[in-house]
Amino acid sequence: MIQISVLKFLVEKGPGRTEIELARAIHGESAYQQQVNQDLRMLVDREAVERRGGGGPEEPYRYYPR
Repeated sequence: MIQISVLKFLVEKGPGRTEIELARAIHGESAYQQQVNQDLRMLVDREAVERRGGGGPEEPYRYYPR
């Protein structure tokens, strides 16, 4: 639950961050995006944050506050 709150805070304070940027902000430089995927998906499903982008290397998902 703490990670979810931290993710929401990070998105609010830095709109447009990617999954890897958010993962590194929480877990450090060796982090990987899968460490935050499930929690970000939950925030999107709850309409707490908005996800934009295609999800690929050329156009990664970016997260914005709602």
